[in-house]
Amino acid sequence: MPRLKLPPLNALHTFEVAARHMSFKHAADELCITPTAVSHRIRSLEDWLEIKLFNRLTRSLEFTKEGEAYATRVNQAFELIAVASDDIRNTSEDGELVISTTMSLASNWLTPKLLGFQTEFKNLQVKVEGSDSVLDLSRSNVDIAIRFGEGNYEDLHFDILFKDYVTPVCTPEYASKLLTPSDLLDAPRIDYHWAGFSEKDPSWNKWFKAAGLNVQDLSPVPTFSDEHMVLTLAKAGKGIALIGTTAAAEYLISGQLVRPFPIALENYTYYFTCLPQRLNSHKISAFYKWLKNEADCFNELIETDPRIKFEVIISNGNG
Repeated sequence: MPRLKLPPLNALHTFEVAARHMSFKHAADELCITPTAVSHRIRSLEDWLEIKLFNRLTRSLEFTKEGEAYATRVNQAFELIAVASDDIRNTSEDGELVISTTMSLASNWLTPKLLGFQTEFKNLQVKVEGSDSVLDLSRSNVDIAIRFGEGNYEDLHFDILFKDYVTPVCTPEYASKLLTPSDLLDAPRIDYHWAGFSEKDPSWNKWFKAAGLNVQDLSPVPTFSDEHMVLTLAKAGKGIALIGTTAAAEYLISGQLVRPFPIALENYTYYFTCLPQRLNSHKISAFYKWLKNEADCFNELIETDPRIKFEVIISNGNG
């Protein structure tokens, strides 16, 4: 088979995504890179082809004649690759995949993303069990556990996914009234009960200390055992919630909630875990690769997106 003369595949993929969205920003969101990086990749492809693919307008994009024709052919090629890949995957990954994770991660982070995995692996029945209890994988029907802790998981294969951070969040309207961290002392605060961990757990006292305020006795505030309840109250404008960024990320990105101050407490870490002897099973391996990609995108989001990125992170001594 003769060697194919192909353009840079990374740039080609970026062009396919940008052509679908007709937006460098939306392409950047899908690819977990910056709009500037998208622009650079498109230019490298244009240089390789020696043609211009887009006319870059002030607030939008439009195809050149050559760019539109090329986009059609490239999209068809990617569709053929996707179909061929689906055919192969669906013959090797099927059956049932049972995943256990915390209630918070299940409802606020994992479940909204699972449709993408299920679309790729149509023959695999995915079941998510939300539980804050630590299961013995050797004595249950659970294939994978996504755990929140310090990484001391004996007799299991485990890999770091991402660290959680804790910060106050509220509506943009509420944030406009807050000029300094001390303004939170008299504001209605909402707290989440970090059950089952230790003195390393985040707290309002620790956050105020991180913000440079030495507060001894805070007045009691409503405390809830479910992060979803806390987020619901915050979105309704009932106060300022001290919450994990993993749970709040969707609302921070959409603008429903904001961080009034870019100061965060380092929290525990989410880990992928499974029995070592099952790591190479087709369904577990497929889910791990998908999950790791989602986690990498989320890590990049936390590090680069100004709606989530922190200027000050205080270590809480957690793994």
